[in-house]
Amino acid sequence: MYCQHRAFDTPPNGQIVWRYMSFTKFVWLIAKESLHFSRLDQHNDWWEGMLPRGENIENKKYIRYNKFINCWHMNNSESDAMWKLYGNPIGETVAIRTTVGCLKKSLKNYPFPVYMGKINYKEKNIPEGNLYFPVIYKRKPFQHEQELRLCISGDNSNPPHIDLDNLKEIGMKGMPIHIDLNHLIDKVVICPNSSHWLFDSVEYIVKGKIPNKKIVKSII
Repeated sequence: MYCQHRAFDTPPNGQIVWRYMSFTKFVWLIAKESLHFSRLDQHNDWWEGMLPRGENIENKKYIRYNKFINCWHMNNSESDAMWKLYGNPIGETVAIRTTVGCLKKSLKNYPFPVYMGKINYKEKNIPEGNLYFPVIYKRKPFQHEQELRLCISGDNSNPPHIDLDNLKEIGMKGMPIHIDLNHLIDKVVICPNSSHWLFDSVEYIVKGKIPNKKIVKSII
């Protein structure tokens, strides 16, 4: 379930958010009725989970090994940049539109805390005193993402005593979190360069689980 946390600046319930993904990942989401939370150190940015100066390396290991995230794009309208970033030349990309409030409702049956907050794009002066702070800070070159981040903790066990470079290859790298599809999805948007078969395929998948949801072609 969604829970408040002082480290996370949660936008108002009416804030519109988007998740852009491949058709394959969209099918998985609908079939499993789950969001995939990936471990913090599985992302491409090496600076994910960076710590305030002076924090020890074991804390950095703990954050990167035990925090799992799911990322959304905050925008009141479609983003051409996001289509290009997550799309592909053959037009097999789908976006889900929802709101912060609906995201919260979709998580209500998950029994453990889920924190939610917008990313702070600063490279310095990360607050100290809470190991969740590094989860919601990224460097300025990524600010075009306008990211809303959901975060859960793993099993809270300490990571193995190996160097940070090798930590990425071991342990559980992600986990599915069950959600209510009817609350999660406002509408499904098909990418600008899609062919008719993608619309038909998405319609087939959606109608089997959430037949009342609207499917539309991108306005771009």
